[in-house]
Amino acid sequence: MSAGIIVRIDWNENKWEKPSDRIELADNFEFVKDNNISYTCFNFAHEIYKPEEDGLWYGLIPAFFSRTPDVDKIRNLSVVFLISNTGGVDYIVGLYAFPKIGNKKRKILIDEYPTYDLVNIGAEPKNILRFENYIDLKTLNLRKALGNQQISLRGWNYIEKENMGYIFDCIQKINPENEKLKQIKFKCLR
Repeated sequence: MSAGIIVRIDWNENKWEKPSDRIELADNFEFVKDNNISYTCFNFAHEIYKPEEDGLWYGLIPAFFSRTPDVDKIRNLSVVFLISNTGGVDYIVGLYAFPKIGNKKRKILIDEYPTYDLVNIGAEPKNILRFENYIDLKTLNLRKALGNQQISLRGWNYIEKENMGYIFDCIQKINPENEKLKQIKFKCLR
């Protein structure tokens, strides 16, 4: 069973708190290109808008929309790290800890953006974090981060607890004062 997942989302220069003004930056995501809308744009808006009735904030992971992770492999899932690409560079930009995964529609719509209703990952707001300083994947020892895997371009990678610990350590090095990160890391690794 996997302790974590690493997965891609499209880039959003507005920190995934509102729709992108440059939707063309998501050109490697077919749905975004075909429909001119990115449902990932509120993935880190958990401190701005009201969560759903179950207390969770929901975002969207494009790869989980057509196929969700294997239930048996994610039985003990503690974290989903989100990767995004800008200027040809892949960054880990944030995470959802102790997530709930499954396709659904947002019940509490965002007033200014009612069409942005598709979601498939949720967590308590205290367990969602966009990093102040993103980590360039090229700075990681990918063998320590992923084992023998290559970073998936369209799907996701399952990662083990030791890989997750290494990734958390690298993120913490460039975000040393982030108390929320320290708390999430502690809970995920215990």
